Amino acid sequence: MALTGSALVASPRVARATGGLDVTATPEAQHQVRVLLASGAFPEPQALDAWHFGWNGRTYRGTSEVVALPDGRRALLNMLPLDAYLSGVISKEISASWAPSAQQAQAIVSRTYALLKLHPEKAYDVVASESDQVYGGIEGETVEGRAAVDATAGAILVYAGRPAHVVYSACCGGRTADAADVWGASYPYLPSIVDPNCLGTPAFNWNATVALDAVAAAFGSPFTDVGPLRSVRIESDDPNDRPRNIAFVGNASSFETSPKAFRASLGPSVVRSTFLHALTIADGGASLAVWGTGRGHGVGMCQWGARELGERGASAQDIVGFYFPGTTFGVG
Repeated sequence: MALTGSALVASPRVARATGGLDVTATPEAQHQVRVLLASGAFPEPQALDAWHFGWNGRTYRGTSEVVALPDGRRALLNMLPLDAYLSGVISKEISASWAPSAQQAQAIVSRTYALLKLHPEKAYDVVASESDQVYGGIEGETVEGRAAVDATAGAILVYAGRPAHVVYSACCGGRTADAADVWGASYPYLPSIVDPNCLGTPAFNWNATVALDAVAAAFGSPFTDVGPLRSVRIESDDPNDRPRNIAFVGNASSFETSPKAFRASLGPSVVRSTFLHALTIADGGASLAVWGTGRGHGVGMCQWGARELGERGASAQDIVGFYFPGTTFGVG
């Protein structure tokens, strides 16, 4: 499923023929990104030359600056060109052993995501963690990741002439989530779509046992007031849809919450996705047995799905076209 609209248009490349980045050649030709590396107390960075510095056992491209955040804390920023930043992101977000087209799709999506995070009026643009995108500096780079950035140089996804609000997660669990259901903001190119491509991948199935005491601690009286728990229902508009509601029914009353709130309250390391398929009372009423599919919020590109598409010969255009229907390519 190829994207309609303009073809990929490359901006001036930032890589030598050897595959190594040359950020000193045209640093002004690209958007500059300010990456928050640390805040509060942290070791001081050490300048290595005009375009490299060392910090906390790693080496970074670009320059560093210690600034004050609005709350008064000190913060360490790494300033560098957008594609140099992406080279430290791609292989931290997707495996360097995966198909080149999957890595190129990741580069396009990561570039688009970062571009929309550039806000000069704020203290920084992105955080160097999964709060935004995992960024590892030069030690986080690979030859394959740099090649993906170089092959897609300047390419972003646009909708109605503007950069698209793109996101991704590790695994959608067989159906991506509609952005409106997860964050309350609706985008035509972020609907819920059936995605069989991640079926059988390592992140697809998961299960967990959650103590009812932990659920009570997370939700407080709205949950404990239901009394002894009799049943738990997962509710959706259609059996094949992602669930919209969880109902806990007790002897005294009932309590309802969303899969998003359930995951946020109990933690993503326990409830790995919002695509829940079964919640049953276990251990004589002391815990819940939870079964779900996927890893993460499920909106946008499914990384394991992208991997499978790439392995089957899909191009980067095919992959992003499948996960972001209606978008076209632009230059950022």
